[in-house]
Amino acid sequence: MTTEIQFNNQYVLSRMEENKLIKNSLIIQELKQIAPLLSDVDLLQLYNKSISIHQSKIQGNGNFLENDILVGILDKNNITYKKQVTINSQGIIVGFNEKKRQCYHVIDFVIGECIEVGKSITDYIVISCKTTCRERWTQDDWSYTFIPKLYILLTLSNDYPPSIRFREDIQRKIITCIPKKTDDRIYKLNFENLIEELQIFL
Repeated sequence: MTTEIQFNNQYVLSRMEENKLIKNSLIIQELKQIAPLLSDVDLLQLYNKSISIHQSKIQGNGNFLENDILVGILDKNNITYKKQVTINSQGIIVGFNEKKRQCYHVIDFVIGECIEVGKSITDYIVISCKTTCRERWTQDDWSYTFIPKLYILLTLSNDYPPSIRFREDIQRKIITCIPKKTDDRIYKLNFENLIEELQIFL
């Protein structure tokens, strides 16, 4: 008998904790390989290893949100999407996971039918994944000019921008599993609202 997964904030938070424990276990295993009595050479080796672990952890968090969380729920709900969609400076799709001269931006997830080169990004739903936002959400400033059917900033953190600065509206929303204590979002959306939001615009 299989247990039905309840896709909600608690599920995402528990998966985050599970992911953190796995990562910590791997970090401990790697550090145990270094001799306990450290010479200068060993100290440099430890430093280099810690930098490497830190960099892989940053990359791994992004992959975790995109591949472990979002891909799973989109596939489960039979929602058509493409990852790493490249648009040019006119908002036209020019390829997939391509970073070339005509590349203006690479979008994390584009949702919709017939996602093809030559189509306008305004014909689709866009999900931008940010484990933490800070100012990195401004990388999607193109979305103010070439307005998707729906733009969702999907984040695992509470450092998302204020509603007014983000220009939140019916077509532009923030979804998080960790809302701010003083949450000024118009649409106080959690992860369990994601599929419903997508289906409105599909």
